[in-house]
Amino acid sequence: MFDDDNGNGNRSLLSRRRFVRAMGATGLAAGLAGCGGRQSAGTSSPTSKTAGTPSETATPIDVDSEALRKIQELAYVTNQTLPVLPLQEKLAQSFQTTDDWNVPSKSSPKNQLYWPTEWLPRSGAWSAVEGSDDDRLTMAQWAVPQDSQYNPWNGKNFAEPRRMLFDRFMKYNLATQEYSGYLITDWSVDGTTVTLSVREGQTWHNGDAVTATDVANQIKLDIYNGGSLGQFVAPDDKGTVSERVVATDETTVELSLVEPVNEEILLAYLQPKYLVAHGGTYGEFVTRLDEASSKEARSSALGDLTSKTVPEPVGSGPFQFEDADTRRTLLTEYDDHPDAGTINFAEMEYLYMPSNQKRWNALINEETDGSATLFMPANKLRQLPDSVQVSLIPRHWGLGLVFNFDESPVDDPRVRKAIAHVVNREAVAKNSGAGTNSKIAVTYPSGLTGEFNGQIEGTWLEGVVEEFDTYGRGTAQTDQAAQLLRDAGYEKQNGTWQKNGEPLTLPIKGPAGFSDWVAGAETVVSQLKQFGIEAESRMKDTSTYWGKDYPNGNFVVGLQGWASYDQSHPYFHFKWLYDSWDAKNAWNLPSEFSAPVLHAETREQESLEPASLVSALSTASE
Repeated sequence: MFDDDNGNGNRSLLSRRRFVRAMGATGLAAGLAGCGGRQSAGTSSPTSKTAGTPSETATPIDVDSEALRKIQELAYVTNQTLPVLPLQEKLAQSFQTTDDWNVPSKSSPKNQLYWPTEWLPRSGAWSAVEGSDDDRLTMAQWAVPQDSQYNPWNGKNFAEPRRMLFDRFMKYNLATQEYSGYLITDWSVDGTTVTLSVREGQTWHNGDAVTATDVANQIKLDIYNGGSLGQFVAPDDKGTVSERVVATDETTVELSLVEPVNEEILLAYLQPKYLVAHGGTYGEFVTRLDEASSKEARSSALGDLTSKTVPEPVGSGPFQFEDADTRRTLLTEYDDHPDAGTINFAEMEYLYMPSNQKRWNALINEETDGSATLFMPANKLRQLPDSVQVSLIPRHWGLGLVFNFDESPVDDPRVRKAIAHVVNREAVAKNSGAGTNSKIAVTYPSGLTGEFNGQIEGTWLEGVVEEFDTYGRGTAQTDQAAQLLRDAGYEKQNGTWQKNGEPLTLPIKGPAGFSDWVAGAETVVSQLKQFGIEAESRMKDTSTYWGKDYPNGNFVVGLQGWASYDQSHPYFHFKWLYDSWDAKNAWNLPSEFSAPVLHAETREQESLEPASLVSALSTASE
């Protein structure tokens, strides 16, 4: 999965100025720098390779009352209907070596960027030690290097070297919750007009100047391909995109929105974009899509764009493509990049390592110099040399159970609630985390993230937290579960819950290659079986699960992330839960739900369409 405006770039909707005033950058950095235990900041973890644990201090954030009511209403609907069952939040492990390299300490706020391996070299914060003979920074990649390609709209094998081949639009620091300029040096939002200023003096790797037209083309191609900005720029007619995304001069891009949108939502969609749309490579597709006079013509152009492979890209980042074979991709420094003066090593290489085990061993044996993110269990962490440090970065995401609403018995909310009461989420997080303290049990299954700093109770649910059900975070509430199943027509016979003589069965499918998820699923299965539900773990080949079973809805209960990863504001999580492709197609989620009303000012009746409320949240003022 690659990073674009559909993915991990959606950031906090909060006003960064109010946030920093309220918390202070230093205080928040200390709270975020550690791992996922429940101890206070600075407490040692079970292994010396794990960063200090975050505090439970709530993060005070000033949120408009209208927006907060919508957030709380959506959280309450989620809590009362459980379209998914959130089990845990994840803190990602990121690795940096310190023998031949200068890097910030593992508790530094400089590491609170997605990802340190991408941003630290650009700023000079990841540099070769003076006198070192190591002039090449070595990472790993999943895809076979010579089979990799760099067309993000194709999506297949858009490999890790992209991180240094292309520049993102902006930076986002999780510790301060601030956006800062990069390729886009400045921006403004005035009503329905968004103005972006493009960095001057930058060139593509073939020497062509980077201009506002390139940035506009990047945005347009993303929208044509279904990118999320399209809902604000051209939700009903893709034929208007060329009129609404315009380069007004060499360094200025203007976006015309159909209605005012919260600035922080816009920044969340813009920030993670890579500038890939080199005119010589993609200009023909922009022209065809801009000039398409019918849906058929547009579909044909888009089909050609998404099938095009680009094995040797013309990039915009600080390193340029050199070559690739079956073993590695080699990049060399691009001397004309604006950051070239801060980088003191000449090459980067990405070695083909298609499994966690290979990457673990590469770090243990000092064959690689770091990893953007990688789950490593405690027994492997203890084998790391002292020169390898581990930073932990909140992902606002984690393992959840997703239900196929076209399948019995999980189409019944009473069954879903019974499952929630039985599952001990603390045990799931502990077993899934494998001694790393990198997983935190969800307290309130509500679609809200922030377990690592108390933000859920302290901010999002302030004033209403007592209305929410925990379903038993660290214990099995079997009495409540039994009553719900009896209400649903089940009875327990010979230790097994049954209806009409048929046992209550719950097969759980997931990707076999996700070792931490498998451990979590096995814990859930054990707990359900102990309660009398015939649960079964059916882990599938990873590519088969994600390529066939999951997207085709071929599951009763499936494993999937329950939130929109790397995004801190509830808007993005609720959009994932109620208005994503997955929700509509894989989970077969109904458009309408029924749940008790929390705020009469927000809705008057129990039935509602959550996706409509999510849409209204995007335009709610701060």
